[in-house]
Formats: sequence, structure tokens, C-alpha cells
Amino acid sequence: MEVKTNYGKLKLRDGEYLPDTGAEYPIDNPFASLVPSVQLREVKFDDSYPYLDRSFSFKLQNLLAYFLVFGPYYLINRLVYGVRFEGSNILRKYRKEFETGIVSVANHCYRWDGMAIAEALGHRLWIPMLKTHFTGKDAWYLRYFGGIPVPEDFGGLRKFNEAFDTLNSEGAWIHVFAESRNWHFYKPVRPFKKGAFTMAYKYNVPILPIAIAYRERKGFYRLTGKKELPLITVRIGEPIFPDRSKPRKEEVADLLAKTHSAICELAGIIENPWPAEFNED
Repeated sequence: MEVKTNYGKLKLRDGEYLPDTGAEYPIDNPFASLVPSVQLREVKFDDSYPYLDRSFSFKLQNLLAYFLVFGPYYLINRLVYGVRFEGSNILRKYRKEFETGIVSVANHCYRWDGMAIAEALGHRLWIPMLKTHFTGKDAWYLRYFGGIPVPEDFGGLRKFNEAFDTLNSEGAWIHVFAESRNWHFYKPVRPFKKGAFTMAYKYNVPILPIAIAYRERKGFYRLTGKKELPLITVRIGEPIFPDRSKPRKEEVADLLAKTHSAICELAGIIENPWPAEFNED
């Protein structure tokens, strides 16, 4: 299948489904925000912000969030998006290697993909996110789902790094949407930013590539959602291990390229219109 539309030149494996929601996507800026951010509250993401909150209040609200938000939306993921998982055997195969932590990376393409990935991995995830997510309507559930805002100054960045240092020392699983922005039901894999791969190198933990792929809405699912909305398949790939004998800059670039290629393959993409990395200058 070869498509020359606003997807650019995209070639897919036979049988791979390409959604047609009627959406238009940018062709010159892969990091563009397609949904305007609405700021509902003022929050300072400096060194006073609790990037890793161990308070009783946080634990209580985290528990409430799982009952009030995450439980129902796991159900919505199944009923509306027909979420399926492929590659769960990878988690068993590398169980020992994952005990000290991982950095999972996926394409970012619908609102509830973080929940679908957490369910696929069966593990609590900690997710660095754009700080604008924590000033809008989704701030509460994103914070208690494991979201940690990327700060706005050097003092905040120090505390942010300390939070992830602590999480890594505890064997936490970190997830990064390396495309940065959510483009709903976009098929190509956009360029990645370096943060996830810098973390994997720093902490010497494997990267776990994950692809969100699509299926045509059929049968029962015609009753649970609009026909143009695709069903979702979460595909888990083989881990990619950093080589700490190589210089950091060289190995981070190599990890980025390998992970981008792996996610394209998992998504059923033979020819992708975007490069692995994009120069914003």
C-alpha cells in the first residue's frame, strides 16, 4: 500500500490498516500541537514543585484516581477502541533484565494510549510530560497516573532529574512518548526527541519499543464508536540495550535511530515519511 496524501510517501505491509478520519496533519513540523492548550490554573514548575510526591495525600489521590478514572477508562479502551496486545511474551522472556527498570518508548496517537500501554505492560509507569498538561483539564488524572512535568527552569530541572534518579534506583519503569505531541490516529512514526535515550544511557537500562497500530472497526465495535475511528493494537517489541562503552552522544543517537526503526517495523511501516530525528532550526 502506498499513500501520497497528507501522510506523505507512506508504504505499509500488506494487510496493515490505515485509518481515514478526515484529519489533516502538518507536513513541516512533527512537534506541532494539534489541540490548543487551555490553561485553567497557574502552576510554577520550578524547584519548589513536588516532582516525586511521597505524601499521604498523593497516595490517597492516586488510589482514588485508579477507582474513579483509570478503571472506567481501561473499560472504555476495550469497549470503544477494542484494545488488543501483542508481544506479551517479551515481558516474560526478559523478566530478569527488566527488574532494574526500563524506558519504554511508543508513538503518541490517541488520548488513552498511556493507559493502554500501562495495561499492556502490567506495570506502574512514570511518564515525563509537557508542563502544559498540568495546567489544563486533565491535570489531576495525569499527575496521579504517573505524569511528571518537564520543568521550566534549571532549578526545576535539577529536582526533575533527582526524581527520576530516585525512581531508577527503585527499579521503576519509565515511559516516554518521544514524538512529544499527540496526533490522533496518525499512522507514520514522527521524529523522536532525545530525552528517552539519554535516560536509558544514563541509567543503563533497556529501551522497550512499543507501537500503537490500528485495525478496521467491524462487527460489535460498529456499535461502540464512529466507523472512522480505528480499533487499537499495542505491539511490544524486543528490547534494545545501551552500549555504555560508547560515548554518550554517539550511543544516544544510535539508540534513537534503532528505536525509531523498531517502532516503524512494529507498526507495519515499510517506508516512513519522517526521519528518526528532526532538526527544528
